[in-house]
Amino acid sequence: MNDPDEKARELRHKEQQLRKREQELRLRELEAEIEKSVPEHITRKYEEPDSDSQAKLKIWRRKIIAITQFTGLAIVALVAIRVASWLGTAVLVGAIALIGYKILFEDKNSKK
Repeated sequence: MNDPDEKARELRHKEQQLRKREQELRLRELEAEIEKSVPEHITRKYEEPDSDSQAKLKIWRRKIIAITQFTGLAIVALVAIRVASWLGTAVLVGAIALIGYKILFEDKNSKK
């Protein structure tokens, strides 16, 4: 009677081992997919600047470029505001002149 129980136990043990192998295989496949999907980043070795003066010069260059860009944008914005102001004034003066002309100089007899 022990013989069928032993065979059943052995079969269960083999099934467990097979499931374990399948899980390990699936895990390896998933790990391989993850490794393929993660892009590799290009890295560079950090290089010490030759001297502190060169590093400071680079920083000052960046700052000067940023300041000139900001100044340029501010000047362009001011010019755009001035032009818009002049155009708005011209439109208002033109509208008032047209209304004045209609009221004062248009022939009153033509409104019959």
